[in-house]
Amino acid sequence: MNILVKDGGFVPDDWQAGYVPLAALSNTPGQAGVDLSSPRLDRDQWARLCRLLPQIGLVRVRMRDFGDVAALDLAQAIRRTGYCGRLRAHGAVLARIYTLARRAGFDEIELDPEQARLQPAEHWRNVPDWSPARRSGGAAMRDARLR
Repeated sequence: MNILVKDGGFVPDDWQAGYVPLAALSNTPGQAGVDLSSPRLDRDQWARLCRLLPQIGLVRVRMRDFGDVAALDLAQAIRRTGYCGRLRAHGAVLARIYTLARRAGFDEIELDPEQARLQPAEHWRNVPDWSPARRSGGAAMRDARLR
């Protein structure tokens, strides 16, 4: 069984409705979950997703690699449409990007048991006030000297 990462830590996956690829999703999906195997959508796929979003209970986006910023961009675009349902990332996700994923609009990260073992709950933290400008140590001191 998969494990979800949420702000409070690890919780069991409670999604029972299953997932359907966007191409196979009917025009009246009810509360189905849509599984996007890639965050790169063409114009027709994006239009279809936007049209169906009000009827979709969960959007699951696969992060293809650890630096997959396209997934973060897609999450932001989905939220800009007004989508208030669950937005989940899965795949190649590292604990270090949890704050970025949350800021982009993801509600949760799905891990398989092996990922959860390698990246335990204490590694996953949402730091709401994090800013790339807030650095500590030598880099901040060096930057201050350069000003």
